[in-house]
Amino acid sequence: MRNAYDADAPTCFVELHSVESRGGRIVVTDTGDGMTEDDITSGWLLLGKSSKAESPFTRNGRRKVGEKGLGRLAALRLGRYVTLTTRPRESPGVQHVLQIDWRSFDAVAAVEDVQLAITTMPTTAEPGTSIEIDDLTTAFRPNDVERLARALVLLTGPFPGPADFRVDLNAPEFQKLASIVHQSFFDDAEYRIVANLNENGRASASLYDWRGEKIASGGHTEVSSAGSERGDSPLAYFTPAAQFELWTFNLSANAFTIRGSKHKVSEVRNWLRSVGGVHLYHRNLRVHPYGDEGHDWLDMNLRRVRSPELRPGTNTSVGRVSVIDEEQRLTPKTDRTGFLETPEFVELARFGRNVLDWAAKELLRRREADKGKKQQRAGDKIESAISKLQDTVNRLPPQQRREVLDATNFLRSAFDEKVRAVEDDLLLYRTLSTVGTTTAVFAHETRQPVDLIDQASGVIARRASRLLKDDYSAQLSEPVETVRRAAESLRTYADIPLRLLQRRKRRVKVVDINEVAADIVELFGPHLDGANITVELQLAEAGAPVKATVTAVEAILANLLANATYIFTQPHDGGTSERLIILKTDLSPDSVFVTVMDNGPGIDTSKLSIEDIWLPGATTREDGTGLGLTIVRDATNDLKGEVFVKSVGEIGGAEFNIQFPRATSSP
Repeated sequence: MRNAYDADAPTCFVELHSVESRGGRIVVTDTGDGMTEDDITSGWLLLGKSSKAESPFTRNGRRKVGEKGLGRLAALRLGRYVTLTTRPRESPGVQHVLQIDWRSFDAVAAVEDVQLAITTMPTTAEPGTSIEIDDLTTAFRPNDVERLARALVLLTGPFPGPADFRVDLNAPEFQKLASIVHQSFFDDAEYRIVANLNENGRASASLYDWRGEKIASGGHTEVSSAGSERGDSPLAYFTPAAQFELWTFNLSANAFTIRGSKHKVSEVRNWLRSVGGVHLYHRNLRVHPYGDEGHDWLDMNLRRVRSPELRPGTNTSVGRVSVIDEEQRLTPKTDRTGFLETPEFVELARFGRNVLDWAAKELLRRREADKGKKQQRAGDKIESAISKLQDTVNRLPPQQRREVLDATNFLRSAFDEKVRAVEDDLLLYRTLSTVGTTTAVFAHETRQPVDLIDQASGVIARRASRLLKDDYSAQLSEPVETVRRAAESLRTYADIPLRLLQRRKRRVKVVDINEVAADIVELFGPHLDGANITVELQLAEAGAPVKATVTAVEAILANLLANATYIFTQPHDGGTSERLIILKTDLSPDSVFVTVMDNGPGIDTSKLSIEDIWLPGATTREDGTGLGLTIVRDATNDLKGEVFVKSVGEIGGAEFNIQFPRATSSP
């Protein structure tokens, strides 16, 4: 495809024939300038040599996208036979054909020993090139075709603007994906960021709202200092000139209604699932793998976890970084899967991250200003309403005035009490939010040192075993294995908060508590094993459906499991050496019942009463937060359920019983 682009082709086609099994055929055809006989022998057949270095621009002024001439080799080797047919524009009526049988190279000592012959013949066909790869040595699986389709659809991108190069693939997957990708939903974006990096390495950025109105702008100092890494702010970015555009979407039905959108939220969400993320375009063509699933090269999702306020993620935004790179400062990898991590490329990514940080700060400033105005307006409305009410009461007869004043004072007292309760809850959940975001950052940063501990302990084990031989088992085997188990336990601690914070789990739907319970127990598995705790699942066969979010159910079960696990690890009198937690679900026609119980020492009601265990900050643990059971209570109440506790339950320890309304239909 890239070679077709460099040949000034307006269109390029890929045909797949019987590729689901070995022996299939691929045909790539373009309508470009074709090649002369000299182009074939002096360029196309010489790997590592490309005319692009001597002639960087095409006949129509396109900036050529490759410099090494290596890209075609991998494709040509997919099959046993290759047939090149090309018709040069500069020699109308002439067609050159070259055939390659790769098996002939296996029988010689040097590739020069194989003589390749070019056949020239007359033709009436238009200029262009066709490459047929026959007798494929490997079958294409459905997901291979899907990946190919996505790569080709996104090669020129879904973005607005002129497109003088079109690609096509004769596969149903391509047609389906193309119909999704090439739809235009950019007008439904909540915000749009446009940032530029000039040839001197100086940045600027602008932020637009959904109406297209500019709501913020910043120069180099503002952009480069936003969230600057290691506290430094570059005087200039040492990287090629670039442009960064990002469209961010608010995927709520209410937001689409307010804007009067013509599209459904589900349509935009499906589109973002195919194109979401920030893609890198080098000389107008997309570079794989930037923007692919799992390749968040600007760390958008990590930044969203660290600071979720008004930040885009790869599933709520789509964008592109466009680079021409006239001076060839970026170095492509030889297999064309991205660029080498040179200082220039690192600086380009840094520019993108700084732009995201700048936009997040500007949006946060705007929101805080709006919030202050709303609070002021609300306060003014309350004062105005009280004043109006007082004037009305003053006009009443004395006897009625006293009765109304008493009722008004009672109402105001109840209102003030409600406000205080809301403020207390707000303070509590601000604390929980801080704990959650801090934990997420810690969890993400923990993964690397844990991996290093695991790797280092493995190296120690191998080297010590080799040096000490039989003495290794007696002297070092047990402590090294202890280190490795501890590392695995730490990895569990890192995975838990990151798994619990996944955004897709915060959508309301019919949730099967049985599935969530199994996932939570598996997630806690290494930690439970390390503490010698057995979790027994006794789950209702018909499932346990409730209308909820996965996050809410996880919060309830995770906190109850964490409490039970903690109590087992503390010294106490009596009990049994077997550590057991039972997680049980039952059904009635109208309700789902969840029971979590253990055979630990139970709840010490001499230190904390049963009524007080739900209070925020109330705990018997010296290092505890006292928030876990508060979350359990509030999450249960939010789901219209009830929770009850026994200090000594059926199997000897604490027992929590929760009742939810049973969901009767799927979402």
